[in-house]
Amino acid sequence: MFKVEVVRAGELGNASFVVSDPERGVGLVIDPIRDIERYLTIAHGQDVRLTHALDTHLHNDYVSGRGELAAEVGAKVDELVAGDDLPLGSVTIRALHTPGHTPDHKSYLLLDGGRPRVLFSGGAVMLGAIARTDLFGPHLAVHLALEALTTLQVRLRGLPDDVGVYPTHGGGSFCGTGGRSGFATTLGVERESNPFFQTTEVMPFLARALNQPRYPTYYRDMAAINRGGAPLIGITLPALARLTPDEVARMMDEGAAVVDVRVGREYDGAHIPGSYNIGIDGPVSAWVGWLIARGRPIVLAGASEVEHRKAQRQLLRIGFDTIAGELGGGMDAWSSSGRELTSFETVDVEDLAHWVLSAEPMTVVDVRDEHEWTEGHVPGAVHIYVPDVPARADEIPRDAPVAVHCASGYRAGIAASVLEQAGLHRIIHVHGEYSDWDRLHLAESRP
Repeated sequence: MFKVEVVRAGELGNASFVVSDPERGVGLVIDPIRDIERYLTIAHGQDVRLTHALDTHLHNDYVSGRGELAAEVGAKVDELVAGDDLPLGSVTIRALHTPGHTPDHKSYLLLDGGRPRVLFSGGAVMLGAIARTDLFGPHLAVHLALEALTTLQVRLRGLPDDVGVYPTHGGGSFCGTGGRSGFATTLGVERESNPFFQTTEVMPFLARALNQPRYPTYYRDMAAINRGGAPLIGITLPALARLTPDEVARMMDEGAAVVDVRVGREYDGAHIPGSYNIGIDGPVSAWVGWLIARGRPIVLAGASEVEHRKAQRQLLRIGFDTIAGELGGGMDAWSSSGRELTSFETVDVEDLAHWVLSAEPMTVVDVRDEHEWTEGHVPGAVHIYVPDVPARADEIPRDAPVAVHCASGYRAGIAASVLEQAGLHRIIHVHGEYSDWDRLHLAESRP
């Protein structure tokens, strides 16, 4: 009897899968991430040997762990051609050509006694969505969207409704939006409820498929890293060096980025001037990969050793290997060394509402994405999406307070720290749900 274990990478919005036949003592991993401990733990618990590591597609959002599995357990990483069958104990894994998300995208169909049972769909089918088709450039986006339509309506047409579907991309992944959370569904459920299955006419399908938000900057070189193979990190994460305030200050002078991974309210209270606030309560890797150039030395600061290790793991998953270490002793050590700490004002949405209605001079900066902005925004707000803040900070007046908000406060914290780097001083970090504007009966401004 086969088993499927879902291994999630929450900050990426992704999952990978350990597929095994415990009775025969064999298993494989589909779409592994770079840190492979969990796969080995699952294999050990089931007393199976991992014989293969398969990718559904060339990943743009993380470093594939196939090389790590090959090095540590001898898993084979041979590419399966569409139509190839790979025996795995009592079941068979068949490669299907399912382009759309990428030109050479494959899905893997698990056959049990010749009967289709499970489809590992990568980005070809997500819960309520498909993965985006524009990662290879605008010149291929329409072509790949048409391939995605053909995949849904033709290439998968012969599979029965009761086939289970395990997608790699889920809610929170920048590789696809608009879907439901989770990593398990069936073809029947998706055929009945997924708007991409329901949209069969070409132009409406293209309009839906190509209406995607922007994706992080680091995606642009991730495919090349996966083609060439990233350096191996082994089973255990590299140790984090404990750095003194003097060492961190010197590194900052030489161009290092300090990433403070505390939650926003803690960062607001006291932080190192010029640091980034990218909290561990959100996707650290996505925002570091969007705002900090690959190869720039990174120092983790502000949080506990456990939280720094979590951030390190996330960064290694996207190939950001230039982590110089962590600031030992945190903000107390920095302050004790005689160096300055700065702070932000912290307010809630209700406070912002009162301030806006008072008509006192203030710039409200909305750092949500374009889709969110068009759905409604604070009257008089300036829209600057977080990744654009470094280039557009000079547009914000310096002679009045600047209140920064997003949908919850997380991205606002990132943007506030970047605005401070740009020379703004009186920065107000707004916390709370944007939906509180409705609760407060405040009219939204819509274009």
